[in-house]
Amino acid sequence: MNWFIKIKKWFAGLFQKQEIQTLTPTETFEKTPQVEISRSPGINCPECATRLVVSIQHLISLEPVVCPSCGLELEIDEQKSRGALDSLRKLQSGLNQAAKVRQESQL
Repeated sequence: MNWFIKIKKWFAGLFQKQEIQTLTPTETFEKTPQVEISRSPGINCPECATRLVVSIQHLISLEPVVCPSCGLELEIDEQKSRGALDSLRKLQSGLNQAAKVRQESQL
């Protein structure tokens, strides 16, 4: 039953802006990270917070992303990111197909 209470508190924490408190003296939940939604694809540099524009194609190619401000080089761990990369490849394929259909319908 303890796991049910943990899940219930975790789920409730998703909809609250306060940090989830300790359940017992030895157990804690990690705070759910805040996610920014942006119209420009990319990430903020973890060193200097400069916006790094990264496309799906750039990620799929496994090329490192270099911050133009501080020079930090970010690389994708292909093994750990295999599932995400496969999903991005499928998404890119779907986007390409949609663009092709749109282009053909305008002819």
